[in-house]
Formats: sequence, C-alpha cells, structure tokens
Amino acid sequence: MPTPAPPLWFRLPPGYHSLDALDLPLIERSASPVLTPLLEGTGLLGPALRDTRTLTNLLAAMWTSETAHMSIGVHPDGEHGASVSLFSLSMAGIASRTAGLAVAQCALAQMNSPLWSESTGRLLTLSSGLPAALVAGTLVSPPDESLEELGITADFEGVFQARLTIPCPTGEHIAVADLTSAAVRNSEAYTSILEGIGQTMSFSEPVETPEPAPRPTSRIRDLF
Repeated sequence: MPTPAPPLWFRLPPGYHSLDALDLPLIERSASPVLTPLLEGTGLLGPALRDTRTLTNLLAAMWTSETAHMSIGVHPDGEHGASVSLFSLSMAGIASRTAGLAVAQCALAQMNSPLWSESTGRLLTLSSGLPAALVAGTLVSPPDESLEELGITADFEGVFQARLTIPCPTGEHIAVADLTSAAVRNSEAYTSILEGIGQTMSFSEPVETPEPAPRPTSRIRDLF
C-alpha cells in the first residue's frame, strides 16, 4: 500500500482566495461567488469570469494529478481590468528517493514536454532547505477545433503557467504547485509570486510565535 503524502503548509499572498471546489470542472461554479463581491459594479466581472472559464476548461483537459488545494487570484491590471490566476497544489508519487535528482528530473521533463511552447527553468533552494525546480512558460495552444469543443473563443491568446516542484521529506512524493493565468503579459510577476509562495512552504507545522511572520507580498502589484 502506498504511503500517504505528508501535509504541507504554505502562505498565499494578498489577492488569493481559497476555492471550495477541488475538481476542475466545478471551479468555475465555485469561483463566481468569490469574484462577484470583489468586482460587481466595476465592469470587470464578465471578463474575469471569462478568463476563469478559459483556464478551467484548459486545465480540465490536461489535468492528471489529484488536487490538494485550489485558489483563485484577482489583481487590478490597469487598462486590462483584472488579471485572474489559478493556484493549485497537488501531490504525485516518484521513483527516485534522492531529493535533488527527483526535482531535476521533473524540471527536465517539464521543459521537454510537448505541452509547453516556450519555457525556462532553474533549480533553487527554498528557505526550508529543500531543493526545488521552477519552470515557467507558455502552454501550447490546442487546435481551433479543440478550443471550440472546450468552449474557448477564437480570440484566445494563450495561457502562462509557472510550476514549482518540491520533494517531500519521505522521498516517496513530490509537491507540485502551479500558477496559471491567461494574462501572459504578467508572466514575470506570476513567476515571482509562485517562487514567493514556495519560500513559505514547509512540511513541518509552523509553531506559534509572538509576532506572526509577514505574508509574502503580491509582486504583480509592482506592475501597475
């Protein structure tokens, strides 16, 4: 019997809201109650819901791992209205028990995956001391007929995704954190946001301190 994946603690930056639904087909329904009070009356609600629908339809078509957590991010984006992103965390089993080797193999596999049209990757060490692989790039656009089947309009401009892979201390699982957005123009900011989230991740339950640690800032706000 496989060993269960260990729990993982992390902090999300401002602008992110946890979703109750963990099944991708149900995320749009779960996201609407979150977006409505934030954007109602601003003229941005419709475009934000449309971007969310685009993301969920694409991810549902590609999803292979069991999701442990899902959050939606909403940030002001100047003349574009609101920039919407989805943060997801999943666990996957691995064959290698060497942490550094496991994340390096994951990074190479992701960068060579046919799902990515452009990608960059690097290895880093998190504040927890664990190695990690950070890969970011543009996902390959499906054929037009596939987009129509997914309910995505012809003006689809692509989707950006940053992926952070972290080995679990047990050596039997890796944590995969994805940050996905149709706002490809904000790719550098989203990459920084995901790295910031990764720096807060820990497989040990945080101990209470007299003063809580500061939450990571949302680097995307630096753009506007």
